[in-house]
Amino acid sequence: MHGKEPIYALGTTNQAKRSAVVMATGAEPICKSVPSGVSDQPMTEQETIQGAVNRAKRVLEAVPGANIGLGLEGGLTYDDVHTNQWYLFSVCAAWDGKQLYLGKGLYFPIPHAIGEKLKRDNLELRHVIDELSGTTGSNHQEGAYGLFTGGRITRAAIFSEAVIAALTPFQSPFYR
Repeated sequence: MHGKEPIYALGTTNQAKRSAVVMATGAEPICKSVPSGVSDQPMTEQETIQGAVNRAKRVLEAVPGANIGLGLEGGLTYDDVHTNQWYLFSVCAAWDGKQLYLGKGLYFPIPHAIGEKLKRDNLELRHVIDELSGTTGSNHQEGAYGLFTGGRITRAAIFSEAVIAALTPFQSPFYR
């Protein structure tokens, strides 16, 4: 935000996503759960982006005093051009009521059988990861990234990079 301190509203109460905003901004967001308007487990890039945009716009309306709404959405996409592989990725939408920017995190290959199971059984990735890791609430912790990489990549870290990317146009003089 040019000239005034940003007050971030985050369209979820998910702890990994809250941590991502804190890591990216140094500020504590006001967290409020708002609907994404898309599937619980988005299975395309377009659906994932739409969920993030919907959350960013809805949370800015829902939190008086906030001046930037953030929507963070994790989704899957299938690459049928190069690898015939499922990828997990993260999107941050940042909305100030006038401008909308997107930041996208790392595209991370997930085991093919898991992607196919999610598509076939209409499941959320978090349920499969909870089952594989023997935990509950993995999506509030390190998530699939942490499980597959032995903790070298975390969900919060991936989302924080997407947050930085989406907020940069609001913060950098190069965009003015």
